[in-house]
Amino acid sequence: MSYITISGVSYAYPGSSVSIFDGLSLSFYDGWTVLAGANGAGKTTLAALIAGMIVPDAGTISRSGEAILCPQVFTGLSDEDPFYIYDGTRETGEMMSRLGITDGMIADPEVLSGGEKKRLQLLAALARRPEILILDEPTNHLDGESRRMIVSALLSFSGCGIIITHDRKSADELSSRTLIFERGTASPARIHDIPLPLSDALDELDRRQDDLREAYDARKEELTRERHLMAAMAERSKAMNARLSKRGLDKNDHSAKSAIDGARLTGKDRSIDDQKRIISSRVEHGMSELAKMERPLRRKEGLTLTAGNGYIPTIRIGPMVIRGGAYGLSIPDLAIPGGAHIAITGNNGTGKTLLMKALIKSIRDTGREARTIYIPQEYTDEDIGRIRQGIWEMGDKEKGEVLSDMYRLGSNPSFLLDPAIVPSPGELKKLDFSLSRNEGRDIILMDEPTNHLDITSMRVFERMLRKEDGSFTLVLISHDEAFIEATCGSRWTIERHGDEGQLITR
Repeated sequence: MSYITISGVSYAYPGSSVSIFDGLSLSFYDGWTVLAGANGAGKTTLAALIAGMIVPDAGTISRSGEAILCPQVFTGLSDEDPFYIYDGTRETGEMMSRLGITDGMIADPEVLSGGEKKRLQLLAALARRPEILILDEPTNHLDGESRRMIVSALLSFSGCGIIITHDRKSADELSSRTLIFERGTASPARIHDIPLPLSDALDELDRRQDDLREAYDARKEELTRERHLMAAMAERSKAMNARLSKRGLDKNDHSAKSAIDGARLTGKDRSIDDQKRIISSRVEHGMSELAKMERPLRRKEGLTLTAGNGYIPTIRIGPMVIRGGAYGLSIPDLAIPGGAHIAITGNNGTGKTLLMKALIKSIRDTGREARTIYIPQEYTDEDIGRIRQGIWEMGDKEKGEVLSDMYRLGSNPSFLLDPAIVPSPGELKKLDFSLSRNEGRDIILMDEPTNHLDITSMRVFERMLRKEDGSFTLVLISHDEAFIEATCGSRWTIERHGDEGQLITR
């Protein structure tokens, strides 16, 4: 049986005063475990520690055998990889077939597409027969066909597997155990170990945190009532002491003095004081309990998109043939009614981005560009300069609004305060969305919106762009089935046959 045992591990990035892990202990065995959570929470760092690429500051990591880590970016085959791939075994031959790898692809990896490189990277790793396999975003940027090939290959792996991913569909097929990472700005990572597939684990964590908040609030409310009762008892005690005092009595008023002595003998004064002490003890104990209880913060999420006048125009395109070199994509006469949410799907190379560019041209030609938010798949250096310049030209009030937007979109916006920090691709998407969110922009076009986003931010966008909201038009290109299901009510699929493509609406 393959295993990984992590005992009391602590690790801090060089130059950092805060450990990302502090006394971490975990175990992994045969089967797949998914690591998910916000960017920067420690998922890739844990993978590097397990693979032995970095060394912990304290604690130990033991493994049953060799661990292979496949990073997000494929850098090519090593000199030894072909020897493992061409080992002559039926198992490796079947894996080559399952992953769609040919001899030509092995001979010249540089000309391969992103999906082909990912499949070749996985073949090279599996051909070494590792006991432990660690994958960092193996399905990122891939179309449905490549994803299915990779998931099929991973399901055949019998060792101990760890996969960092935000691809819920693939994760749910592979694993029934999820580790969700959380990290504050000045505290170590907290890892929630949930024995469920990723989609269910995210919902389960939400439920657990709701339960913790409810329990905390109920205990706090109970303590508030007991404090009020204690204050009332203190007033009663004060009043009783005043009534049992002989000060002010006439020295000859023997009847009143006798009544006071009788009350003191029966213990009426002590009864109230005893009750006050009991309640005070309960309050003190309750305060101690409350200090140990956890109340997870419920962060404000999502942004509001406001249409200029409540009317969203219909977008029309076609009939036409869109050309990309020798390839031609046939587009029928299409109308996108205001408030529609449409996903454009298809394998890589079918012309999805060609169609998106044609939509943008149609919007521009009809004078509606000012009403449109367009979020591209990748940002050029020019785009990055435009976005950063827009931030630094803002006044304090506007910048504060952007900081609030970024927090609501699932980010720690402190990086905006340091001009030396270059935003990550995921942060650029959210920044661009925030800067474009002006009044009257009610047409949203997005090309692979989930690329570079962590699972936390993806779920925020899903709730914000939910398919039931008809106050804006949404057209997006995506391979993320869970995201499409949450945000879109219709689908356009592009199929390619040689140099000809066809758009199918449904």
